[in-house]
Amino acid sequence: MLDCRRIREDFPELETGVVFLDNAASTLKPRSVVEAMADFSIKRYANVHRGVYKISLEASKAYEDAHEAVAKFIGGRWSEVIFTRNSTEALQLAALTVYANKMLGRGDEVLITMAEHHSNMLPWLRVAEMAGARLKVLPLDGEGIPRWDLLDEYLTRRTRVVAFGHISNVTGYKSPVREIARRAKEVGAIVVLDSAQGVPHTPVNFRSMGVDMAAFSGHKMLGPTGIGVLWMREDLAETLNPPLGGGGTVERVEMVDGSIKISWERPPWKFEAGTPPIIEAIGLMEAVNYLSRIGMDNVEEHERRLTKVLLEKLGELDYVEILGPRSHERRQGIVAFNIGGMKPDWAGLALSRRGIAVRTGLHCAHILHDHLGSPQGSVRASLYIYNCIDDIEKLVDAVEHVYKRHGGEGKH
Repeated sequence: MLDCRRIREDFPELETGVVFLDNAASTLKPRSVVEAMADFSIKRYANVHRGVYKISLEASKAYEDAHEAVAKFIGGRWSEVIFTRNSTEALQLAALTVYANKMLGRGDEVLITMAEHHSNMLPWLRVAEMAGARLKVLPLDGEGIPRWDLLDEYLTRRTRVVAFGHISNVTGYKSPVREIARRAKEVGAIVVLDSAQGVPHTPVNFRSMGVDMAAFSGHKMLGPTGIGVLWMREDLAETLNPPLGGGGTVERVEMVDGSIKISWERPPWKFEAGTPPIIEAIGLMEAVNYLSRIGMDNVEEHERRLTKVLLEKLGELDYVEILGPRSHERRQGIVAFNIGGMKPDWAGLALSRRGIAVRTGLHCAHILHDHLGSPQGSVRASLYIYNCIDDIEKLVDAVEHVYKRHGGEGKH
């Protein structure tokens, strides 16, 4: 069982007394991550894959080790781990790779859901428009959960891509990835998973889950900002051409009969254009090592226990409206809610005065909020390994205080 109080000691920011419940946006960083990046920056930094001098070779080895560590964490191979700036860029890269390799054409279809984060909605809308394809959108039920029972009606012989979120950043709902992937493969579709809220909170093995590409961010799993991952199944990474070119992506460029001929590097390098996030990769490697020492099964179970308590305590307040499923078994670490008709930003500011850090707004999921009847957004509490029951108690006490003192103010 995870010892959240012991873990707190590794996070200096918590010493300020803040109750940090904005983990779906970005997590805090343990000392070991900061120290690993600082040590590399001060003592071992050089550009990678560019020089044959000692520290460049050592930096290159460390950067490659980071790919290996991340691959082990997600059950993949190092050549399948492509470093990007964040999940958003990773999903853009996935969409542009599909488009650049003519895997999507006029009359073809891309299937997403109404619950998608904009990072997994806008790229597919864009490439569908460029390719002359149709973007189909799976509807939601009353709790904001995709209607997977209608999946077979939305899949057709023209479906080329099925892209969906692993865990919703609003409702906390966890999708049945294996079943969706299996059904998508029956019509020959590529499966792309937005796992920005998945990888940090639950054990994953993308290969056994049946997906073809998956994206996640370092800063949502104890790592630094400026680094994300696109995992791409090995056979696809080997055969597909990258949509972005430049330094580091090519083995050789030459003139042949008056034309430029390109020989691409092997993956993952052919997908990592330009100088990569070297220092950030070192931080991400330490972050996955930290989480591995805790055990992702323990992380998931800890969050489930806290989610259950949070739902129960907020559910006792008749002036609190909870968005999404009321059962903790259908959620993972996220509860979005509104307080007595108050504007979410106003409520969040009032909670901040009580030392509570939560997210407010539409959380880059406008359509989902519209569907749930909250067009101005919600207050979102999201949990992680350093949160304990006392954090939930402080949040609920603060919600009660805010409503009793300001219930008539800050209305929509």
